[in-house]
Amino acid sequence: MKMFIKSSLIPVLTISMFLTSCASTYYASGDYNSGYGSGLQVSGSVSFYDALSPYGRWTSYPGYSQVWIPNAGPDFQPYSSGGHWVYTDYGWTWVSDYSWGWAPFHYGRWMFDRMYGWMWIPGYEWAPAWVDWRSGGDYYGWAPMAPGGGIAISANWTFVNRRYINNPHIRNYYVDNSRNTTIINNTTIINNTTIYNNNRVNRGPVADNNIRPVRISNTNTPGAGSVNNNQLRIYRPDANALQRGRDQDANRFNNNNNNGGRVTPGNNNNNNPGNNNNNGGRVVPGGNNNNGNTYPGNNSNRPSRVEPGNNNNNQPVNGGLNNNQGNRINRDQIQQQQQQQQQQQQQIQQQQRVQREQQQQQQIQQQRQQQQQQQQQQQQQRIQREQQQQQQIQQQRQQQQQQQQQQQRVQRQQQQQQVQQQRTQQQQMQRQQQQQQHQQQQPRPQRVMHQQPQQQPANNGGDRPKRGE
Repeated sequence: MKMFIKSSLIPVLTISMFLTSCASTYYASGDYNSGYGSGLQVSGSVSFYDALSPYGRWTSYPGYSQVWIPNAGPDFQPYSSGGHWVYTDYGWTWVSDYSWGWAPFHYGRWMFDRMYGWMWIPGYEWAPAWVDWRSGGDYYGWAPMAPGGGIAISANWTFVNRRYINNPHIRNYYVDNSRNTTIINNTTIINNTTIYNNNRVNRGPVADNNIRPVRISNTNTPGAGSVNNNQLRIYRPDANALQRGRDQDANRFNNNNNNGGRVTPGNNNNNNPGNNNNNGGRVVPGGNNNNGNTYPGNNSNRPSRVEPGNNNNNQPVNGGLNNNQGNRINRDQIQQQQQQQQQQQQQIQQQQRVQREQQQQQQIQQQRQQQQQQQQQQQQQRIQREQQQQQQIQQQRQQQQQQQQQQQRVQRQQQQQQVQQQRTQQQQMQRQQQQQQHQQQQPRPQRVMHQQPQQQPANNGGDRPKRGE
């Protein structure tokens, strides 16, 4: 009877514990503060693995455990495809058009791989957008924030004229990425950061006075965000639910054979009491078939729940012998495999560190080369300006010299004219003087004519003289 009660209570307790763990938890607005306001939780746990699996594939990636690759096409680029910016109380917030956009655009980081394309690395802190911002001239630009805080390459930046930053059809106004390098050289990083929940978040450029911030409110179900009545409605799960989902995903990823199925209970073939070969997943009672034969346990790790098996005792207890040789061999093999995997991961991480350092050095060298080129260009421009200034000065001097020479020629001509005039005047005066002297030297004809009548002889003809003579 006692054995019957015990065997009956075990399934009941297991079912009750299962139902308790699946109970829904609800948070009213304002009950939970995650650093960004209230989070609304509609289920006991939120698993990124379960939520994103229908829209992409999960794969192992060295240094980051599991990463998610979306089925969004070859032209997909995070924070550029399928969405737009909305200015909220937390700064510029990315509103995705994808139904799964609530997760990878507000949690975690994005990374680009030449083989896989864009990959999302899970994170568990919400932000309006995990991007870096730039501004300069008439442009705003943004790029996905790298996982290690590195600098985004020029191809990952998206630029737009600043007047279109708030446009819901912003994709129509993107600048062609062939101009990215030129624009990057003429823009600077925006450090308009705010600390939320011990995380640095870039609010982005300061909004114009005519743009009013939109208030964020939470929805109950995952999906694309929407703006209505000056409110941005998005799905933001509770941090506790995310943590529970994170634990589930961690257990799922840590299994040796991760194939997305259920955990099959291991065969527990014990010919003696105490030999319990539990294989895969959580430790639950497996089928205990004591038939006098010893079989090694199967290790099939497929994450799921396991129901308790039957306990059929077909043979009497044989003195309490414990035969666990098969388990020890399996554990040793697993440990060796784990050590090999750890060594491989360490080697891969070392290679990645070397690659990152090389990339950083290359970026530094490129920046230095760009700076040197800019300095050389500036030096050449200064030299050209100086040459132009010297040419202008020389031209001005030549013009001044020509003007002076012209003035001197005019003065000389004037002087020559004056001298000529003086000579002419002198000549005229000399002529006048000569004429006067000549006139003075000649006798006067009037005086000679007046003396002639006195020299005439008397009138002997007897003519009567006239009166008055």
